[in-house]
Amino acid sequence: MLNRLRRRLDLLVERRVDALLSPRLVVLSEEFQAMQRDYDARLGGTQADFSFMRSEFDRIAPQLAALEQRFEWLRVRLADDQLHADDAASRAMAEHERARIRLELASHYEERLRRLEAEQG
Repeated sequence: MLNRLRRRLDLLVERRVDALLSPRLVVLSEEFQAMQRDYDARLGGTQADFSFMRSEFDRIAPQLAALEQRFEWLRVRLADDQLHADDAASRAMAEHERARIRLELASHYEERLRRLEAEQG
């Protein structure tokens, strides 16, 4: 008898709670779905941006590694006592000029990337 009464009472409470919460749950579900769509759209754009930047980094990294190698080669050559001072200085100036030009190109490229990101952001 008490169990039947308890089940009926539970059923009545459940129906009333469901009736009161059902409209609110629908609204919350729609808000959640809208936020999920917004998140997915932003995530897709961010992944595309990251993919682009990663490919550009992969393209530039070997050039920077080559510059580092050439600087090390030049350092070793300048440390060699057998080189004539004028010859070493002229080679160092030429290497410095080539490195400056490459770094200037990298700087222009970074500025271009920054502008593209600002346009998309």
